[in-house]
Amino acid sequence: MFDTVLYILAAICYVLAIIGVVYPIVPSGLFYGAAVLILGYIKGFMNFDVSFWIIQGIIAFFLFFVDYAVNYFGIQKSGGTKAAVWGSLIGIVIGPFIIPVIGILIGAIAGAIIGQVFSGEKSWKKIGKVGFGSVAGFIVSVLLKGIVLISNMIYLLIKII
Repeated sequence: MFDTVLYILAAICYVLAIIGVVYPIVPSGLFYGAAVLILGYIKGFMNFDVSFWIIQGIIAFFLFFVDYAVNYFGIQKSGGTKAAVWGSLIGIVIGPFIIPVIGILIGAIAGAIIGQVFSGEKSWKKIGKVGFGSVAGFIVSVLLKGIVLISNMIYLLIKII
């Protein structure tokens, strides 16, 4: 009975990690790590080899890192400033609260544009390019995290069954 409750808790944590793929305010890495640790507790930590735990740690770190690194790279590659990066991150967090679902994309664009304008940019072409870079970075991070989480979910299911 207790194991069933723990499996349900691990599944909830994993679902929250997947939700965090699209909504960065939900920390994917944290919930993913919790799900894996709960599974380790249920199955016995020593039943998994060291390489398993190293890979799971790398995945958890990747989930934390990719949110910010890919967005930063997308904005920097399009000529954006640090203010645009911060604006985009703030917009990604706030956007879904203002406009559910699509607000995350609008927030990423608006935040990057506002940040770029505050940094003194006058060219609307460059401002638009930075907004696009922000959205492109966000979409790439969603795809990367989604692929990693879904692939690893299959691996974990095979490992625990």
